[in-house]
Amino acid sequence: MLRTRIASVAALFAFLWSLAAPAATPIKIAELNWAGSSAAAYVLEAVMEEYLDADVEVVGGDEIALFEAMAKGDGAIDVFSDFWSIYLPAQWERYVVPGIVKVNAKPYLGTEGLFIPGYVQDELGLTRIEQLADPEMAKHFDTDDDGKGEMWTGVAGWQSVNEWAVKAKSMGFADYWTPTTVETWVMESQLDAAYKRKQPFMFYSYQPEWIHAAYDLRQIEEPPFDGFANESFKDDPRYNPEGCYNFIQASEDPDWLENSSITCAKATTDVYVAY
Repeated sequence: MLRTRIASVAALFAFLWSLAAPAATPIKIAELNWAGSSAAAYVLEAVMEEYLDADVEVVGGDEIALFEAMAKGDGAIDVFSDFWSIYLPAQWERYVVPGIVKVNAKPYLGTEGLFIPGYVQDELGLTRIEQLADPEMAKHFDTDDDGKGEMWTGVAGWQSVNEWAVKAKSMGFADYWTPTTVETWVMESQLDAAYKRKQPFMFYSYQPEWIHAAYDLRQIEEPPFDGFANESFKDDPRYNPEGCYNFIQASEDPDWLENSSITCAKATTDVYVAY
């Protein structure tokens, strides 16, 4: 998958050449707070500085704010390094479909889910998400003695945090688990410590990502995805008004948790470099 990611970046070479030709201001690349975005951003920076003699600046910040800044076309942000299109459907419809924002021709495929180390699965027999509704299973993951298990659902501000809150409510295990939202590097340190001690650990993750090569990790099985029920996906071939995925953004509805429902695995998504 690393080759696919690099190939996606390399496909933008002609565009980068046009950007780099004498630029009066730095070309600004958005970096999001996960490893894949950082990798893409700094590969782009290295290519543009070494081969195109460009002045480049990598800019961090909030995902939606950075995308919106790029869409304005005023040079605040020129490139969005790791665009998981499934997470920004409104931006796709508003900017990508009419051509205001462009994406590379060959995206890579991103997948997501809930993971545990292999030794945990072998010991506890935990394979299916329905088992999370068993309070005795959850207690195996209790690290603060409050009777509930802990699971990492992402960094504060990631959509995954709200999605897993919806899943926990919809699938009946919200009362037995406490979501944690520490930074990625903290979670990875916790995973490494748990792995060395052979302790239970559960966390949301996505692929491709380096930790899946470094550790024996097993994905928890979920009911298969059968369609987006949201109206924002009605032009998507995966739209199904009776589908299992009906997630409402917190910015769109103050009662987003109550009015959302997710009872299946997350759909795979095309991931692009947008510009």
